[in-house]
Amino acid sequence: MPKQKQTKSAFILQERQVFASNFRRARKEASLTQNDITRITGLTQPYLSDVENAKSTINLDNANVLAEAVGQPLWQLLIPVKK
Repeated sequence: MPKQKQTKSAFILQERQVFASNFRRARKEASLTQNDITRITGLTQPYLSDVENAKSTINLDNANVLAEAVGQPLWQLLIPVKK
C-alpha cells in the first residue's frame, strides 16, 4: 500500500512537534525552568509553553535563541528522535 501524502499543514505540525519535544528535553537536561529561559532570552513564559506544546509557530531567530539558551546547536533540536 503506498504511503499517503502528507498535507503541508501536517508536515509543519510534525516539524513543530519535533522542535517542541527536543527543546523541552534539552531545557530539562540543562536543569532550566521556563522562567529561567524567560530571564535568559526575554521571551515570555506563555510563549515558551506554547512552543513546548507545539501550539505556536516559531521563527528561526527565536528557535536559535532558545537553542543557545539550552546550550544546543539549533540543528540538533530539529532532528527527530528515533523511537
